Amino acid sequence: MGDDSNDLRLTGGRAIARTLVENGVTDMFGVHGYINNVLEEAFRLGINNYHFRHEQSAGFAADAYGRLKRQTGVCYASSSGGMSNYLAPLSQGIGALSPMLLLVGQHGTAGDGLEVLQEGYAAECFKTVTKWTKRLTDWELNSYWTQKAIRDTIGYPPGPVCLEVPLNNQWNFGSAPQRKYLPSGEVPRPILAAGDPTRVQKVTDLILGAKRPIIVVGDGIYWSDGMAALQHFADLMQIPVNCRRTARGAVSELDPLSVPSALRGAMLAKADLIVLVGMRAGELESWFEAPDWPRGDVKYVQINETAQDLWYALPTEEMVVGASRIVIEQLTSYCIDGLGSKKIARDDWLAHLSNLREQNIANRAKLLAKFGGQTPIHTYELTDVLANVVDDDASIIYDSYSGSLYLTDAVRARFAGQILDAGPRVALGQGIGMSIGAAVARPGKQVVTLVGDGGMGIAAPDIETMIHYNLPATVVVLNNSSWGGNSLQGDDIHPNIDWSVGKNNRWDLAFQAFGAHGEFVEKSEDLAPAMRRAFESGKPAVVNVVADCDGVDYSQAWLRLKSGDMWSRGLDEIGPEIRRHFQVTPMNALRIMKTAGDNGTHIPLDFIAELTGNDEASLRQLADERSYSIPK
Repeated sequence: MGDDSNDLRLTGGRAIARTLVENGVTDMFGVHGYINNVLEEAFRLGINNYHFRHEQSAGFAADAYGRLKRQTGVCYASSSGGMSNYLAPLSQGIGALSPMLLLVGQHGTAGDGLEVLQEGYAAECFKTVTKWTKRLTDWELNSYWTQKAIRDTIGYPPGPVCLEVPLNNQWNFGSAPQRKYLPSGEVPRPILAAGDPTRVQKVTDLILGAKRPIIVVGDGIYWSDGMAALQHFADLMQIPVNCRRTARGAVSELDPLSVPSALRGAMLAKADLIVLVGMRAGELESWFEAPDWPRGDVKYVQINETAQDLWYALPTEEMVVGASRIVIEQLTSYCIDGLGSKKIARDDWLAHLSNLREQNIANRAKLLAKFGGQTPIHTYELTDVLANVVDDDASIIYDSYSGSLYLTDAVRARFAGQILDAGPRVALGQGIGMSIGAAVARPGKQVVTLVGDGGMGIAAPDIETMIHYNLPATVVVLNNSSWGGNSLQGDDIHPNIDWSVGKNNRWDLAFQAFGAHGEFVEKSEDLAPAMRRAFESGKPAVVNVVADCDGVDYSQAWLRLKSGDMWSRGLDEIGPEIRRHFQVTPMNALRIMKTAGDNGTHIPLDFIAELTGNDEASLRQLADERSYSIPK
């Protein structure tokens, strides 16, 4: 930090601000308060400030910013009520692997337990939604802890850290230099490790010997910047690749080797080798269990950044711990040596993938013909149009329960990090704040979020923040006048309960009054032109679409949640008006059964068969084929 005795008086707040600058922080998001001493110093030093209407949206902005730039998104808050509004974004961040640093101001330490104004203890409150927290009580260590926090947010697995800074820490000063701190002079980056060569060689042998291999990649490939290495390896070895979460688009979903999520199950079922790279187990991946993940003759390999992220409940031929990119590069080198002058040919396997792609395109065309031109506009058509009018390099953010289920299959990701979701913690109202963070992180690129009208009710005021800073993000509102998945089955499953949020609220008019571009769409033929006008306006925009959805095609997640309710009610209470919503395929019937079991409710197969309109013997046969053990 230089010779502090020849510089401005060094205070606790100034030490934190300088450390932020010296470690590459250029932007901050939040609402001011007891943290003002740090903020004023930071902004004097040139950090850009984005001041919000609500702390929750500021936290979501830091989340999206951190994920897109792969560096720390910094947010800030006052004590007590201000800091408590960060619970949702921190929870999303720890689940979605978002590098975030939350700086919270606090009353002076002399006021502990004395009912001072805004008494609150962020370091205690946020322990379960951060990698770690720290209350800074020795101001001479402020730089050390700030730098460590930034570095740890991006160390794999990336995630949030919270520093709590009491007022007397910020105000303290002296001639002593900051202890245990050495400026790095650059943006901290994660340290990447190679895999054990012996284990990598065993994986190489498995890949060279496989006839129908598939690679499934997750967040690790994105955070290790392994996209180019993955593409090169997939091309060399002619291996189909399915990309998940932030890694979607690591191999462009337009590439012949890409396996979109809609095709993954069919490819996994025929594979003889499944290589998991940078994947974390959890409910979104069904813990790599049957019926979605096959057993039997298929072999599994796991490659992950940390030993803690390996999943030992999966029968695995070989496990490698190392950065996804580095291990993929090792595999490339080893495979080239193993192949010699030979070339890999997997014509039949790739033809199978190509056939599945054609079937999927045909099925989507049938569904679009089925759902197109409806009033209200069907969510299938809304998301199909949205996916087709955005720029190829746009950032797309999910914030609609029912809408996201449709949008995820409609979009074709071109690059990793293009799609940002709420992760396994499944927040609500995150899209507007995330759009702001994305617009700051990727200036000049389209940013669009699909938001339900429930989420609008939570976060809409920060559209005014977009307008204030002239950040041209587009908010597409799925306006179905209802909360989330509750609209999918309406009064059939929720009789006499009002889940509505106001009939066709005019969000477009509300924010036109603040200076946004607004569109109100009720007819399907107006959808694409309205969205294009919004993108071309160069302004923050609200495209308010009166839409709805029906049928069970994209409501599987909601049906799985409702299965326990149906079991507790009993078949006698479940009439045809309810059962019609559960008329699903045999595979989805087994998924409904498994989800209930994963939540501790074991539903008999005969009940599932009758609820879903499937033959019990056929379900049992499918379960045997998929190595899914029917609970007794």
